[in-house]
Amino acid sequence: MTSTMPDAYTVRAAVALAVRAPSVHNSQPWQWRFGGRTVELRADPGRRLRHADPDGRDLLVSCGCALHHFTVAAAAMGWAARIHRLPEPGLLARIDLVPGDTSDDDIALAAAIPRRRSDRRRFAERPLLVRDEVVLQKSASEQGVTLHVVQEAPHRTVLTTAAAEAAGLHRADQDYELELAAWSGRDHAPDGVPARNAVLAAAPRRELRIREFAGGRIPDTAGPDGAVLTVLATAGDTELDRLRTGEAASAVLLTATRLNLASCVYTEPFELTSTRGLVRDCVLGGRLEPQLAVRVGYAPQDAAPLPATPRRPIGEVLRPLPHPYGVGLPIPEQLRGR
Repeated sequence: MTSTMPDAYTVRAAVALAVRAPSVHNSQPWQWRFGGRTVELRADPGRRLRHADPDGRDLLVSCGCALHHFTVAAAAMGWAARIHRLPEPGLLARIDLVPGDTSDDDIALAAAIPRRRSDRRRFAERPLLVRDEVVLQKSASEQGVTLHVVQEAPHRTVLTTAAAEAAGLHRADQDYELELAAWSGRDHAPDGVPARNAVLAAAPRRELRIREFAGGRIPDTAGPDGAVLTVLATAGDTELDRLRTGEAASAVLLTATRLNLASCVYTEPFELTSTRGLVRDCVLGGRLEPQLAVRVGYAPQDAAPLPATPRRPIGEVLRPLPHPYGVGLPIPEQLRGR
C-alpha cells in the first residue's frame, strides 16, 4: 500500500458494510461524517424510539454495533481504525484510519457482515460446541464486555420470565404499541422491520419471547427452542458501557455467522428498569449490569434462508466533514497534504 490516506470510495464501502449492523427496530440511528483519514460517528436523535428506548440505551448499543462493523470492514480493506470513544459531547467516536496489515481473520469476519441475519425462529435442538462457546465469549471479552452463558435452568427461567413480563408491560402501553406498529410490518420502506423478516407466531411463555412485530410472515418451527441463551453484561452502565456493549454484540454476531451459527439480539427485557433488575440480581448475581441478550444456535433444519432487511441509502447517512476553514477558502500551505 502506497497511500497513507483512504480515498472516498474506500470510506463509502466501509460505511456501507457498517450500516448492515443490527439496530433496534432496524431504526438505523446513526450519522457518519468523513474527511481525509478521519471518520466520525454520531447518534441520530430523531431516530430514538421514545417509548421502547426512553433512556437511549438501545440507541447507543445500535451505534456501537455499527462502529464495530466499520472497524471490521476497514481492517479487511487494509486500514486499521484508531478509535477515540466519546471524545466530546454529542460525538460517539472519532476514528482515524491508518494503513494496516490485513489478516485472513479480518477478511473472514468482514465476509460475515452481508451473511448475518437476525433469526427470530426457534433454533434446532443441537448443543453448541464447547470450543465455539469459548470463541464467542472471547470475541466479547476483547471488546471489554462479558458474554454470560445462561446454563442453569433456574436462571433460564428468570430470563424468560423477565422477557415475558417486559412484553406484557409493553402490550399494556398504548404509546409503545403504536410506535412498534409504525416501525414494523412495512414492505417497501428503507428502515424498520418488514413483514417478510418477522416471525408469524410468537414463542410460548416458557421460552425466551421474541418481540411481536406487526404483520409477520415467517412461519416459526414446531417444537422447543434449542437456542443457547446469553447475556452481554458490563461492570457499569455508563454511555461508554453501552457503546462497548454494541461493539461486543457485533463481534459476537459476526463470529457466530463465521461459525455458521444462527443468532439474534434481544433487548426488550432490558428496556424496563424492573425486568432489567430481575436479570441483574437473579441471573448475574448483582455483580454485572445486563445490557442485552443474544440467542445463538443452529438454524432450523430445512428452514428457508432469511432475506436481508433494508437499509437507508448511503447518501442519507454519510456526508463530508465540514472544513474548519470554511467552504471555498484556501487551506494554509503548511497544512496541505496532511
